[in-house]
Amino acid sequence: MGRRHRRTLYAASLALFLSGISWAWIYHLDEAGRAGEELMRMKTSLIAVHGFSAMVFVLLLGTLLAGHVRRAWHAHKNRKNGVFFLTMACLLTLSGYLLYYLGDEHVRAVVSNFHLWLGVTAPMLLIWHIWLGRRATRRD
Repeated sequence: MGRRHRRTLYAASLALFLSGISWAWIYHLDEAGRAGEELMRMKTSLIAVHGFSAMVFVLLLGTLLAGHVRRAWHAHKNRKNGVFFLTMACLLTLSGYLLYYLGDEHVRAVVSNFHLWLGVTAPMLLIWHIWLGRRATRRD
């Protein structure tokens, strides 16, 4: 993967994580009745940034399939972790879609908790994937 491609993917990942975790923090403050007016205004902007970052991330992830993923798959490198990471990205995308369109509040609450839990762990999974991939490349 090229340097610019990698940096853009990392920037989108960081924007996605920070906007999501910030939105969740404000949401929980709001639920407890402790979110001020300024934070409530930020909430709308944060979810818009989160949605845009998600689209950019999924687009960039798609660009990796033909090159990065295919080469690593054929070289038998980082397969298990790569499949795990791609599965996690798919589950985050699906749960994000469901959060946008679900009407049932009980199901929405379950999906929201799942999405938040997975989203909070996603950076660690990405870092782990990168570390394992670089380690495998150095051994060769």
